[in-house]
Amino acid sequence: MNASKIAQHVTEDDDGYNLHIAVNEQFAGVQVNSITMYIVKEKEDDESDFWGDGDLAVNWSMEGLVNNENAHTMGNLLLRDVRSDDDVTKVMGEFYWQNGFDERLHDLLLAAGFSAEAVKGVNTSEWGMQDEERASYDAYDIAHEVRAAMA
Repeated sequence: MNASKIAQHVTEDDDGYNLHIAVNEQFAGVQVNSITMYIVKEKEDDESDFWGDGDLAVNWSMEGLVNNENAHTMGNLLLRDVRSDDDVTKVMGEFYWQNGFDERLHDLLLAAGFSAEAVKGVNTSEWGMQDEERASYDAYDIAHEVRAAMA
């Protein structure tokens, strides 16, 4: 881990840290804008990875894509028919089902100063966490390294 490199991508508020890595490149026919994550400053339980931290998000633009709006909501959960042929569902599938951005995401995180061990633990989150213009990843060790870098 390179704390000074990580710190360049982090802003702080009263309760936590905002990780923001600018990307600005193309993937699967869309513009990938950034990688973001909210990390709480202090966790109540050091043993729990699930408490308080947000997911790591790859933020992308659906500008110019066909969206047949085959998405349905169930409470806060966005549901899409993965058999749909609309552009937005296909792109979401490239991130989630095909894991097409995983290698590039890992490279970008390594370049931002995170350790190979922390980066190895980054993987796509539940399909239900995916959203239009946002791919969701679990990144518990990234959160731990942000806290360590900002301590």
